[in-house]
Amino acid sequence: MKCLITGAAGFVGVYLLKELKDSYSEFLGIGILPGPNLEEDPELPKTYRSTICDIRNGDQVRKIIQDFSPDAVFHLAAQPFVPRAIEDPGETLEINVHGTMNILEALRGLKKKVRFVYISSSDIYGNVSESDLPVSESVIPAPLNPYSSSKSCAEIYCLQYHRWIPEIEVVIARPFNHTGPRQSLNFVIPNFCAQVWKSAKQTEGDRKILVGDLTSTRDFLDVRDVVRAYRVLCEKGEPGEIYNICSGKEIIIREILDQIIATSGKQIPVEVDPSRFRAAEMRRLSGDNLKLKKLGWVPEFGLADTIRDVYHWVGTQV
Repeated sequence: MKCLITGAAGFVGVYLLKELKDSYSEFLGIGILPGPNLEEDPELPKTYRSTICDIRNGDQVRKIIQDFSPDAVFHLAAQPFVPRAIEDPGETLEINVHGTMNILEALRGLKKKVRFVYISSSDIYGNVSESDLPVSESVIPAPLNPYSSSKSCAEIYCLQYHRWIPEIEVVIARPFNHTGPRQSLNFVIPNFCAQVWKSAKQTEGDRKILVGDLTSTRDFLDVRDVVRAYRVLCEKGEPGEIYNICSGKEIIIREILDQIIATSGKQIPVEVDPSRFRAAEMRRLSGDNLKLKKLGWVPEFGLADTIRDVYHWVGTQV
């Protein structure tokens, strides 16, 4: 059994490779970044190899998929940053929608059964009414920005291809916020950890961190629980169905920051910086994970442990 992972060199991709190492005989990772490689990380599957590929290049995608002929595809590659999507929505559309269509078209040409796990985003739900929280998969998406719009559009194409070509067994994952060691410092928890770590090393009068809106709420998981959910969806998910990947617990962003500061063991003043506020920000979001749990998945990592792991990893990077 062969497994193809797009975006394999990214934060989640590396964790996914390790989660799947005993499930497939051969792995191929594609993306615009090189690696990872076995010399750098011996925990990767021994049969893993990677190749540079921009998923916007349909001809290149088609050749790679025809030559490799995967039995399962995990499509992680995307342009995931909301500010960048707002600045250049055309690029986000090309990568997240047209890139996804290129992969689907290439799988169409294989004329064989393939499991296709599309990694969407909970961001597509938009501002959900309080009566709909925690949000289930049945809530109609109402995306607020070009990133979430592109993910919602790609979902539609994935499901359409499955209806046209049942051999492409599409299962859609809607992950909520997730974090862990190695995540980019552009994301909220690693960013807070980096600021707190640096500030904790300064003298007391010089300590300060800058933050955006701390009053919104989110639903966080450890990335290791997320990739285990992706594996479960590939193995047991119903084709044509959508699954939330979430903890089912809502937490205020301020509480996360307080936990990080407590981890540092220092008193650190917090200053709200209006320039860090996002346009069209979701106020509250938490997910219903009952559908995923029916497949046998349950989260194994608590958020406090994850925050501690991220904090200490960030300390090795800054």
